[in-house]
Amino acid sequence: MSSQSFSLVRAPASAAISRRRLVELVSTWRLPEDEDSHMAMTTVLSELVANAVSHGAGDMLSVTVRADLGANRLLLQVHDSSPVLPRLRCPTPDSESGRGMVLVEHLSIACGAENTGRGKRVWAELALPGELAGRRWAFECLGPPHAIVQRLLDVVRPLFRTKPGEPTADSGR
Repeated sequence: MSSQSFSLVRAPASAAISRRRLVELVSTWRLPEDEDSHMAMTTVLSELVANAVSHGAGDMLSVTVRADLGANRLLLQVHDSSPVLPRLRCPTPDSESGRGMVLVEHLSIACGAENTGRGKRVWAELALPGELAGRRWAFECLGPPHAIVQRLLDVVRPLFRTKPGEPTADSGR
């Protein structure tokens, strides 16, 4: 499990800053992602931060990003000082706001909010692409990368013998 938290000033620029930090973390942790998961994670974090900026309290926000590679999940959490929990609205086509939590709900596997001792925590859990699970399965079946390479060499070396029964250049090793 990989996890990191960072603080932001509660200001409109915080949504863009949080997106950049998230993209850096995903890259640093080498999490699997595709176009859809990238869009979902950056949109959801932007919405959570934007809601905390607009409806939160206090000067600072705290963002926690937690990746569970075993479950192919990414948990995004935003903490602010307001005890008022967000509520899902049903915006009309003419509404200028109120779509943020609707987006979060549709792009995440699960989401929620709860009061904490210092305000609230709003969170969303997202699916990461299953590519990593396939790689992990391959390594469990075939062994670590160096063992895979060794097995391949054992198969390929005999093909490079010049005459049947003649030792190869590396047989003295």
